[in-house]
Amino acid sequence: MSILRPVVFESANLSLAWGQALIYSFDAPKSSIAPMVLSIAGFKSPLPPEDSEIRKAADDALEQQQENPVAVSGLMIFPYDMWCRRGKPSCKPFSELCISRYLPRLRRLDKRNIHGTYFGRMMAFTGLKNGQPQTINQLSFVIDLINRRRGRWPRQSALQIACFDPLKDHTGQAVRGFPCLQQVSVVHDGNSRFALNAYYPTQYIFDRGYGNYLGLCQLGAFIGHETGLEFVRLNCFVGRPELGGHSKKSIAPLVDFVRGRLPSIAEAS
Repeated sequence: MSILRPVVFESANLSLAWGQALIYSFDAPKSSIAPMVLSIAGFKSPLPPEDSEIRKAADDALEQQQENPVAVSGLMIFPYDMWCRRGKPSCKPFSELCISRYLPRLRRLDKRNIHGTYFGRMMAFTGLKNGQPQTINQLSFVIDLINRRRGRWPRQSALQIACFDPLKDHTGQAVRGFPCLQQVSVVHDGNSRFALNAYYPTQYIFDRGYGNYLGLCQLGAFIGHETGLEFVRLNCFVGRPELGGHSKKSIAPLVDFVRGRLPSIAEAS
């Protein structure tokens, strides 16, 4: 992690926010790359707008490099499309479906999911309490805590969802792949609006960044639906943004396209 002053990118458009992060991680020399704060705000709930041309260009480039498309990276955080297709069930029955049926299928389909998924950690985090094994649905806990407020908001420090588990994830592996997202927290204004904060010690901006931001925004939309609050901002803190596991030469055509496309998105926003 760099000790340099963080850079900040903010936009109401998800594609524009990711595009700025992509260009920054492409242009900055490795020796001088700084921590990054990416903030998506100013959009109308439930989800921020995207630019279809940038989304398609990102998916095409990811396919060429044999990486998961944006949607697949997003669903690892929250299976939003499946939730919508099933009529937007409440948190507990949807969590049961995800853990009992969807997660095992994802593990069979892709060995990269052997260590789990983010939604799996959020919906079924395992640990010990008083020396006994326990499983907790963190997502359901946070939603229930907000819904029980009855005029008195819960303390902000209780609205946290952990993804990193030291017992499972403190290993000596040079590359592990999961989890890059350490935790998510909910912050509210004491009225009717809330934001999500997400923390990544390291994030691959090309390989998974777009999907990460999409999935986090979809998670925010889900929490908003379950609590009746308005999701208004995603703050993503990245200790070290990196392009990913591919050469700059292989990603350069995408970066050039995004670089040329961003001014027209900014003007339209």
